[in-house]
Amino acid sequence: MDKKTKLLMLGVDAALPDLIKKFSSEGILPNISKLMNIGYFSRTITTFPPLTAAAWGAIVSGAGPGTCGIPSLMVREPGEELDEWHTSFDKRKMKAETLWEAEKKADRTSALINWPVTWPMEDGIENGIQIAASLNPPFRFFYMPLWDIANSSLFASKKYRCNQVPGRAVVKELNDAKGWDNLPESYLLPKEFEINVPPVYAEGPKYQVVIISDEKDLGYNQMIISSDKNADNAVACLKENEWSDWIEEDFIDNSKESKSGTFRFYVPKLSQDAQEFSLFASAINTKESYTAPSSLQKEIEEVAGPYMEVDDPWAFMDGWVELDQYLNQLNDHVNWWSKTTKYVIENKDVDSIYTWVGTVDHAQHVLYGGIDPKSKFYDPEESEKWMDHMRTVYKQIDRGIGEILENVNLDETLVTLVSDHGFSTLEWNPYLKYYLREADLLSYEIDPESGEMIIDWSKTKCFPLEPCHAHLFINLKGRDPQGIVEPEDYHKVQREIIDALLDMKNPINGERMVELALPKEEAGQLGNYEFQGFDKIGDVLFALKTNYMANPFAYQSKVQYPDGTERIVENTEKIEPAEFTKNFSGVHLALPWNKEMHASLILAGKGIDHNESNKPLNIIDVAPTISKILDIPKPKHAEGNFIDELM
Repeated sequence: MDKKTKLLMLGVDAALPDLIKKFSSEGILPNISKLMNIGYFSRTITTFPPLTAAAWGAIVSGAGPGTCGIPSLMVREPGEELDEWHTSFDKRKMKAETLWEAEKKADRTSALINWPVTWPMEDGIENGIQIAASLNPPFRFFYMPLWDIANSSLFASKKYRCNQVPGRAVVKELNDAKGWDNLPESYLLPKEFEINVPPVYAEGPKYQVVIISDEKDLGYNQMIISSDKNADNAVACLKENEWSDWIEEDFIDNSKESKSGTFRFYVPKLSQDAQEFSLFASAINTKESYTAPSSLQKEIEEVAGPYMEVDDPWAFMDGWVELDQYLNQLNDHVNWWSKTTKYVIENKDVDSIYTWVGTVDHAQHVLYGGIDPKSKFYDPEESEKWMDHMRTVYKQIDRGIGEILENVNLDETLVTLVSDHGFSTLEWNPYLKYYLREADLLSYEIDPESGEMIIDWSKTKCFPLEPCHAHLFINLKGRDPQGIVEPEDYHKVQREIIDALLDMKNPINGERMVELALPKEEAGQLGNYEFQGFDKIGDVLFALKTNYMANPFAYQSKVQYPDGTERIVENTEKIEPAEFTKNFSGVHLALPWNKEMHASLILAGKGIDHNESNKPLNIIDVAPTISKILDIPKPKHAEGNFIDELM
């Protein structure tokens, strides 16, 4: 009997075909270049919308969103309120069979390493092992952790921006230190402040922080962070630009459950007079079980360290840390990914490994405007600086792949490097709900005390699937809990919505913002076919132009009245301009056939000859092609085809 062909699927989120080719030609991606030089390379047309959960669902099932039931970053179940949503990274929302489920039928075993749309793990996957399950997107508008107990926080002498989860940037005043035991000698009067980690979202420990001068004539130069006012109990003693070791503590998470977690401290700033200081606490990573079997967790942490769910671009964009620290954080994630994957390859008897890393995607969200000549943020004199940072991120991935492949026999293994979508510049964030209200399709007011959007369902004809990316649901009588649209008016209201979307104009430059809007019954044009997941697809689908991403909120501001009271009111601005390095300048929401949205596919190893496709393939062809090479049944809901060029 022929020996089974092994599979190693390297999921590199948002790895762009043009940057892969550019950097490979420069000689800085030796390991990826090797795979390309001995294997097959192609651009791929992604899903609509071209978003992480939807695209990875399609890659491993061969089925588009209408079949696999993963429509966007979020999903709404039929019969729920129109503003209800759940994370699409929940595998229970997946309606299509996956490659590893098809492999099980062929008596093959699989390992999943941080693979999207595989949470919650429960007992992992049958007939295999699982390590974590990505991911919590670093999304500005919604914080939806699967593993993290809380996001990062900053304690500083001045006010900093805080775009994701308000309340994490806390201003602290220094006092003269009193009542401390066992403090080291200080050449200046010690100063102190107290912090709670985290300050919001979850409950955690209180720490005492004292600032001292432990070297003559250098001013204040060290922070001591302790569980009490005894320096012998310090969890960290840090100078400027230093990180602590991992600190393990107990927390009460957002659902009021007790959890064990780990985090690190970092000192971005400490001036000699202590007038300027900041103390950064990283995201709190879970110490609860994230492997199946659970015994595997200790093995992984011994070789790769703690699991980190997501990196932290907002710490850089809000000015908490410098860019080099953010890039170092990305490198930490790549190190965990490569060491964990390498360990599984060398120590676990499985036939297939699916392993995912998201650092390229997150870096491109931050920096893409600086490298795209079509962007208003592009500066020819500065572009090479930003491109060098992207080189760093891709080189990190390439180094990780080299480590992973060290003991992989390409004569026995099919290596697949695949990404899920492309990228385009982001310049504008229109307030979609404002436009819908202006068209008399949505009715809401802003609560003056809380700022919450109060929806008047009796006057609301439609509501977007959060976070307002691609789907709009009609408030249909007899189907939806507070439906007002009569079934006989369904198509009429679809047309009203489409007309309103196509009429959306940028108030700054006058251009139309929506590229395409379609009724649900024409969703097949976008690869959303009418199968078992079709009830998750909106009644109207729409695609914004390449440089737009909707802001899902109503724009708010605080107004202070003469008596000192404050009210939250809605401003009349219809659009928010993006700011380079202050919020995202890269996005992936455009129509999938746009070249910018193309993803990447490399196949190398057993049975693959060197070739490069002269046309983009469809992302749903990946699973059927792998199935045929492995000689297993293709996933039963697959809509894609085998890539004939491989023969």
